[in-house]
Amino acid sequence: MNIVDFRNRQNLAIYLAAVALAVSLASFGRSNSPNPSAHEDNDSWKSERQYPPLVFSGSSWLDCSISSSANGRQIMTTTSGQGFTFDATMLPIQNGKVQLRGQTGMMYKFDSFPTAAVKAHFTGLGDGMITEMKSEVEVSVARFKQPDGAGTAIHFTAADIAADSAYVEFTGEFVRTSDLKPFPFRVLFGRVRDGSGTVVPSNAAPDTMILRKQVTLGSVRFPVTVTTALYEAEDNVAKLKLP
Repeated sequence: MNIVDFRNRQNLAIYLAAVALAVSLASFGRSNSPNPSAHEDNDSWKSERQYPPLVFSGSSWLDCSISSSANGRQIMTTTSGQGFTFDATMLPIQNGKVQLRGQTGMMYKFDSFPTAAVKAHFTGLGDGMITEMKSEVEVSVARFKQPDGAGTAIHFTAADIAADSAYVEFTGEFVRTSDLKPFPFRVLFGRVRDGSGTVVPSNAAPDTMILRKQVTLGSVRFPVTVTTALYEAEDNVAKLKLP
């Protein structure tokens, strides 16, 4: 690096630091401005976000049948540890995408949402209702079979899924029946050892929309390790005096 490059980078660093300071001051001013609605919104989350989330690990499997033209179904079953068990009716997907990669690879992804609140059980917390939820799915496979040719059903197994390339996330809020206590949550599925899937593209193009899909991730014998983070409001936590 010559001296000119060094000075240019130094000037850029000073400029960026000044911009960051200006943004921080503007944010501070907004946070201290008299805006009752903003304070109310913050207060509504304060009790749940006062302490770090609870983090649980469990073993689960997922069966998902979904379509772009009709309601689908998403079943999650936790077989051990802590986690959700539910059976949800899902709205038709609007943004499902399937993409062929090279001669052998394939990727599909979509977001999906339940048609209504979902009855659910969380091991250790009890029964309740999932009142808010979004499912995000992205799966890449290294190999697949398409025996009937382009534009027809694509088949794969868990062994075809590229290592650590099955991303399944659920985000939402669970309300426990016994006390109506809300638990904002996020669920992440880990590596898939068992399962299979079929994805039907809407046409023969290598990059197109999903017509429908049926996928099972995990099984009773080889479930998927699932991590769940839950926020919980804690009452009567003692404020301790310093020695």
